[in-house]
Amino acid sequence: MRALVLVLIATLSSVAAARPHVYLVVIDGLGADAVDPALMPRLTDPGLCGGPIGEARAGMPTRTNPNHATLLTGALPESHGITGNGYWDRAARLPKPLDGADLVEMETLFTTAAAARPARVTAAAFSKARLGRLFGAVAARQRAPGVLWAPDPTGSAGHLTGVADDVDTMDSFIGTIATREPDLAVVNVSEVDRMAHTQGKASTGDARRHADAAVGKLVDDLRARGRWQRSLLIVTADHGFDDVAPTPDRPEPIVDLGKRFTGEGVEGVHVVSDGGVVHVYADDPGRAAALAWAAAVTWREPGVADVFARIPVPGVRTLHATHPEWGLEHERAGDLLVVARPGYEFVDAIDTVGQSFRGNHGSPREMRVPLVIAGGALKHPACRFDAPPTHADLGATIASVLGLRPGRRFDGRPVRSGRPLALPLR
Repeated sequence: MRALVLVLIATLSSVAAARPHVYLVVIDGLGADAVDPALMPRLTDPGLCGGPIGEARAGMPTRTNPNHATLLTGALPESHGITGNGYWDRAARLPKPLDGADLVEMETLFTTAAAARPARVTAAAFSKARLGRLFGAVAARQRAPGVLWAPDPTGSAGHLTGVADDVDTMDSFIGTIATREPDLAVVNVSEVDRMAHTQGKASTGDARRHADAAVGKLVDDLRARGRWQRSLLIVTADHGFDDVAPTPDRPEPIVDLGKRFTGEGVEGVHVVSDGGVVHVYADDPGRAAALAWAAAVTWREPGVADVFARIPVPGVRTLHATHPEWGLEHERAGDLLVVARPGYEFVDAIDTVGQSFRGNHGSPREMRVPLVIAGGALKHPACRFDAPPTHADLGATIASVLGLRPGRRFDGRPVRSGRPLALPLR
């Protein structure tokens, strides 16, 4: 009997050891239309994909926090609870950022990886300090990556706004994995995002070069250390970008819906702006008349493209009926979700930074993102698919490749997750 147990242990160990080591790189803000082979020769190298790179679809809203949460849970926002970069806290009656690990309502890949095999090595390097907070540890609930690097949000390490350059991020990541090969590793590089916000998406040439160099540096390091043959590299982005600078046909592309509500006497509602979308919350969601009034006022704004209701509101299409694939059936998404027209962005009274942006994101128009799936763990390249996979699909694929069970919600409710891709693994 003891001999049989030893054989089973050895067999299971060999299966675990044979699994690919997964590296997920997220180029923050790189839309599929921004991939230029002249600027990004390493990402578009035919040697990685065996031809042109593919596409994936980001989730809604197309913001950094919800899409990273979707990639790292394999589930939709209604399951993991990160429905934007911010939300209205009804209990506190305040707008709050959605960047705390305690706000993620289901297990992340880091948590399920640790549960499956505590000795499994996980690592992450986030160029934004807030992502380090989002994927931190919560006692008896959530596990952080075994090795976590993020810039100092106080600026004491030279990162004045809690962000780091792409080269700093990748160098720091490569340094953390030099002596311990990770089973699961995640890197976010964000210069493209920052440059597109401040100068517009057409002015991101240098940032795209830096992101490309960071990807190339990782590939070179994996090859130099003899790790490439057992690696699966996934490169994508969390969202694309829309230009929001003033033009002759839209001299005022900023929409302050909260100010409009105040001017029209709409009471009992609150707004949280999220770039290309805005979330509207009622003090009493049962008062459908107040939300219907808010929706009617919203439609008079020239920068509004669509208005959806999460709960029944007379005269307003519901999210569930029109876009069930967005998976936004969560109260943090708001009672109304408003989408901006091309070239417009939503801001609110406390968003002084957003008012100076020349590029932003959040709407469905920024869902097209690049996708590279490469590495020696593949029998042949697998970059292109009949239909672009979603971020939830990519998260579910990572879990499947690593042999992880699906993540669970902490309250036991069902999870809406993606479908794993059938990759041609060795």
